[in-house]
Amino acid sequence: MLAIILTGSNVMAQGLFNKLKQKAEKIAGSAIENVIDGKVKKEEQSQSSKSATKDPGISDQDASSTVQRTGLNSTTVYDFVSGSKVLLADDFSQDAIGQFPLKWYTRSKGEVVTLNNAKGRWLRLYPGSFVSPVVNIGEHATIEFDLIMDWPLAGGYMVPAFNFAFYDRGNKGDIMSYDYRLKNCLKVSIAPYRSEAAVQLTSYENVAKKIETDKYRVANFDKKVGDVVHVAISIQKERIRIWLDKEKVFDLPNAVPVNSNFNQLKLDMGSSNYTNDQLGFYVSNFRFAAGSEDSRSKLLSGGKLETSSILFATNSAEIKSDREGIIKEVATVLRGDPTMKIRIIGHTDAVGNTNTNLLLSKKRADAVRDILINDYQINMAQIETDGKGDTVPVADESSEQNKAKNRRVEFVKI
Repeated sequence: MLAIILTGSNVMAQGLFNKLKQKAEKIAGSAIENVIDGKVKKEEQSQSSKSATKDPGISDQDASSTVQRTGLNSTTVYDFVSGSKVLLADDFSQDAIGQFPLKWYTRSKGEVVTLNNAKGRWLRLYPGSFVSPVVNIGEHATIEFDLIMDWPLAGGYMVPAFNFAFYDRGNKGDIMSYDYRLKNCLKVSIAPYRSEAAVQLTSYENVAKKIETDKYRVANFDKKVGDVVHVAISIQKERIRIWLDKEKVFDLPNAVPVNSNFNQLKLDMGSSNYTNDQLGFYVSNFRFAAGSEDSRSKLLSGGKLETSSILFATNSAEIKSDREGIIKEVATVLRGDPTMKIRIIGHTDAVGNTNTNLLLSKKRADAVRDILINDYQINMAQIETDGKGDTVPVADESSEQNKAKNRRVEFVKI
């Protein structure tokens, strides 16, 4: 019996000893880990302080290539110019709050509302399609509208895409009917995902798909949530350019269907798992206007660009307006080819003294040159100026309209 008791005591003592040993090893291991962890943290802090002078977000691996790129600068300009002749404007100011606008069409639900952080009235969209009033857009046009997309940044669902598209043969709400047969269409999709948005354009010409672009990704789109995003579109025959908040997302020379005859805009809001009180898409301030031809192509291919849209004060070289943005277009051409040279030639009507008109035309050409140099940083060596006064008219001066045609500026490629 005593042997059994002593044996049991030894077993218990051995078990206790093993437990104490494991605990000691655990404490020692923890202490070593703390020491190592402290060393690692110190090394991380040291490494962090060493890289503090580098651009944030640049890793050691690409830091050297970043240094090599520091001498490379990329510049661009916002060269959208709104058309001067308004074809359709709608800010829903004539519509009652809480009602669907009278001039628009839908098979879904929409209502005119006011917002606490944006002026004016807005059409709130719900999942479905919405069609604008009929308007003949033409082969040269500009289209603008404001868009607000609002959703919970901390939400866990996919945000629905917002689409807008131009159609031909539109007749009120017929585009939404099942009897409508697609012929020519230009569709743009804005699909938010996480912090960015993917923008894609698809074009159809005579039913067949003409082009489908790659997805252009707008970075930091989540920062635009709840704020106004200005959408600007320029159509010049087959060429289309699209901007979101002055960021050009597309400049496609052959995307618009030939002889498209677009006459209606359709908006689409996708469905979502978000509830209506969590999600809000709003549009307003629509402006359709007649645009101008592609001035850049004229100068590059034809070697000459002539315009009466640069308006001067009477008997003065002061530029009052450049309603079609010709100077900006010429600046874009010159900036794209620093070796290119042009001659700017001023012309006047025949009112007044011929010698006075000759001097005035030269001063007006100089005024255009000065804007290119001072406002658009074009090299002075790329530009020559001349004035012809009233000696080279393009129309008789039997009417004020013809006189305006003679008051023009030429850009000639040298």
